[in-house]
Amino acid sequence: MAAEVARVAHRGLRKYLLPGETPVAEIRHHRIVLLKPFAIAVGVLALVVWLDLSVSDANAGILGYAWWAWFAVVGWAAWKWIEWRHTRVVATDKRIVLFEGWINHKVSMMPLKKVTDMGYERSLLGRLLGYGTFVLESAGQDQALSSIEFVPDPDDNYRAICSVVFGMGPLDDDDEGGSADDEPAWETSEDFTTHLGVVDGVYVGGPPTDGYEDPPVVSHGASIYRSRDLLRRDRDADTGELPPYDPDAY
Repeated sequence: MAAEVARVAHRGLRKYLLPGETPVAEIRHHRIVLLKPFAIAVGVLALVVWLDLSVSDANAGILGYAWWAWFAVVGWAAWKWIEWRHTRVVATDKRIVLFEGWINHKVSMMPLKKVTDMGYERSLLGRLLGYGTFVLESAGQDQALSSIEFVPDPDDNYRAICSVVFGMGPLDDDDEGGSADDEPAWETSEDFTTHLGVVDGVYVGGPPTDGYEDPPVVSHGASIYRSRDLLRRDRDADTGELPPYDPDAY
């Protein structure tokens, strides 16, 4: 049975993912990219309305062309909106894919093994509105995905992509550098003896033994780790003071 392709929100992108690929981030550009076309449409509308109010009746013929020009700008802005809805950047556990186009599709991709570094930039406006830019450095020739601009939720997407680019594994939503159950980054000899159940050189309880080995007793200044043969040798050698021989006791 063929492996199931992981689902992504964009239908047109699903057929470009391979069986067994696991998407970790699906990015649609921040809405700030729509500001320019819609601002131009509003500006042209204001200009046409001003002409309509200012031009005399003798030159009223040019107003028709002005309104048609505004309709063309509105169509261009609508096309930019459609293109924005159908543009996606998807990071999987094998590659980063850029999908563009509504009628004519264009797919660019970069294998993760070519990514050598991943930069993260945020301008003041990006920090206020919540977007950033990812800069990918790759081995070999320049790649089409050298820069991913206007990334929404940049902190979460940056961690998700870095987790697969640098092989750190997926991060949980509550993972902010490790959970309370994780092992510490380093451990002193005192921490280790306490973990074994030894306090001030006296065994007070610790992990269960394998059934035939005595609980470890660690004295001050002694080595923490002792192999089984050394433990057995020390146990056989340290029998304490022998009582005097009494022939009447036997």
